[in-house]
Amino acid sequence: MVLRYHFYIFVNIYKLFTGNTMKRLFNIITLSLSLAFAQDAASVASVQFDGTGLSDLETKTIYNYFMGELEKASDNPIQAQESVDQAVATLDLVTADCYKKDCLAAAQEAVASNVLLAGTLKFAKNKYRVKVYKMDTSNPGKVKSYKIRYKGDTDGFITELEILAWKIMGKEVPGRLNAKRKPNQESLFEQIAENPWAQRGAVLAVAGLGASSYLKNTAGAAESQNQIDRLKGINPNAPGIKAHQDSMDGAKSTAMLSLGVTVGSLAYGYFTGVFSEE
Repeated sequence: MVLRYHFYIFVNIYKLFTGNTMKRLFNIITLSLSLAFAQDAASVASVQFDGTGLSDLETKTIYNYFMGELEKASDNPIQAQESVDQAVATLDLVTADCYKKDCLAAAQEAVASNVLLAGTLKFAKNKYRVKVYKMDTSNPGKVKSYKIRYKGDTDGFITELEILAWKIMGKEVPGRLNAKRKPNQESLFEQIAENPWAQRGAVLAVAGLGASSYLKNTAGAAESQNQIDRLKGINPNAPGIKAHQDSMDGAKSTAMLSLGVTVGSLAYGYFTGVFSEE
């Protein structure tokens, strides 16, 4: 829709410089109206957050706090929630909880907005987790994400969510919000344990140790085999052959176990989304 307005503006600019005086005056007025109309067409649409661990009423109440602050932070009008919900009701973004680029782009096209927001809200063990995805026509094809991890009472979390609304719109956070912030009660250990980079590091460390052990034991098994071949060449019944055979079998077993640890840890990271988390 916005592209269509831009096309109208281009046509009017062309007419402005090619017509006679009266036509130019008329085109100036038309161009002004087109510019104003295009300005009004710029809008922000937000899909209601998908909630986990909270009732529908709790999720909607918290989301409304976010939207109230988003409206204050936005220079452009916010689309009516009901119309946004209707426009995306049958899309994968809602039906399959798909927050990939293609799903977000389809939702943005459906609501015809300049900025589209969608996200998830999770609550478990007194911890709130929010992830908001943003698509903006000023940066086509790109998805920007914002996160909150907060442990504490609901009021403190709502303040963090209101602050996030200003950050998403690229605005300076008002002093009234910074003044009422409450400390995040999440411990340093919890922050590290739930940090995606820490999780990736742990998975890769285990995989690395497994791979190192696999290579070391594979090389050990090969060396034992060389010793067995050497001894058999001298004396097929040499007493040291059995010891090397046992060593080789043990090294092979350890190597296979290490390989399993490597593959298993990488598979765990892949299927739990450790490597896909931003």
